[in-house]
Amino acid sequence: MMQPEMFQLFLQQDLDHQEVFQLFLQQDLDHQAGLYGPKMGNYACDDYTQVLLPVHNISQHVEGFEEISGLDEVLRWWVESEEMENNADFFSLENESPFSREKSMDIPVANVLPLEDMEVEGQTSLCNLLEAYGEAMEMGQRELANVIVGCINAKTSPFGATMKRVAFNLFHSGNQVDFIKQESMKNFKSAFKAFYQIFPYGRFCHFAANSAIVEAIMSYSGKLHIIDFDMGEGVQWAAMLEVIEKLKRDIKLTSIRTNEQNYNFEETRNRLLDYANGCGLNLEVQDVRIEDLAWEIERSREHEHEFLTFNCMVGLPHMGRIRSRSEVMQFITTAKKLLLTHKGIITFGDGEYLERRKDCNGFGSYFGDCIMHYHALCESMEISFPENLKEARVAMESLFVWPYVTLSYWYKMWENVKGGYGFKEITGLVGWRLSKESLMEAKEMVKKTHSSYNIRVEGQNNNEMVLEWRGTPLVRISVWK
Repeated sequence: MMQPEMFQLFLQQDLDHQEVFQLFLQQDLDHQAGLYGPKMGNYACDDYTQVLLPVHNISQHVEGFEEISGLDEVLRWWVESEEMENNADFFSLENESPFSREKSMDIPVANVLPLEDMEVEGQTSLCNLLEAYGEAMEMGQRELANVIVGCINAKTSPFGATMKRVAFNLFHSGNQVDFIKQESMKNFKSAFKAFYQIFPYGRFCHFAANSAIVEAIMSYSGKLHIIDFDMGEGVQWAAMLEVIEKLKRDIKLTSIRTNEQNYNFEETRNRLLDYANGCGLNLEVQDVRIEDLAWEIERSREHEHEFLTFNCMVGLPHMGRIRSRSEVMQFITTAKKLLLTHKGIITFGDGEYLERRKDCNGFGSYFGDCIMHYHALCESMEISFPENLKEARVAMESLFVWPYVTLSYWYKMWENVKGGYGFKEITGLVGWRLSKESLMEAKEMVKKTHSSYNIRVEGQNNNEMVLEWRGTPLVRISVWK
């Protein structure tokens, strides 16, 4: 729990906007993981023992991490199986890609692939093969693409250098991948806690979104109503609940219920209610379907006095799950309509960075951009893992990265890019300017993790904040009104 003295001035009357925001920034940013125990500096806190633990030695203390060492036998089995699979028939793309029937005369592909990890065998490198695959698929040359995949598979490994791991998980499927994921799932809670604490991706987006929400409600005295597209484990709202309590505001949380929901809403709801009770806050938590959202808001007796915040986090690495872009856009479209008659904002966090890829001139350049993105993501993770924690890294990649690195998913996302998903729905909204204080504090938070991270502001009215790794965008947060 944050120290009461940090927010003692909140109890005073007539606080201005700047004073409140400065106080908000004083709290430990990592406290957003408070539902799983507070974190200070380089120390993670186990939520059961409440003992401060150094992150660099987390494998000895975080619950379940000692079990990840049990993956040794799995990894050895995987290596042996890989040798057999490399001699198998070439990977078939029959019915896999909607682009096999497409022809394009405009196929120049920029040399965007990273130079690291290139292993030259003969005259062909893995990166060149990946680039050639993207070009072949853009031209609809399926047979050539099949041959290239066979060459790629001969050079990949689930335990090798970064590019080898990305390529392996992109083109391999079946028992090997499924088995390692099943083993990793046995330690999901422990892996999730550690992943969220160690890496800045989720904390960065959550902090930027929460900061914008706090700034927005300072000029509005009504009830705060947060509608969360994917509440998941609820880690985003721990710090927010404490701030709202100090501001003496009422708050309501609504989670969007979908057919694809793969988390336990009741468990998350109970955890949030318990946390709110510990803060002395009266919290209301409910779930509703997207198609019923507008009706639910309008029928509320308090809807005229509510400040609506539509929060949508999609594809952030710690989430490890894929959501339908059509549902995402249905949510944004509904939010936009409601904001015509209600005060509020939209906070949108995107780990898939679809906005940038709308400028790709064909599947080849899109494919190369995806390779570069996930190479950078894995490389940023690898920096935080010493050699003796390789099993933990394999488990985390399996749970939180590889769900996004599949051919079928990339094909589907390319269809979304071509169809304009994620762009036209924003039309008509105005960017909410992100404050300099928020930017500076976010930079300070990320700087503590590793110097190769960078944050920049862009977009309409400086309403977007991007987290980069060595110049490659990883996640993006934007705010609209």
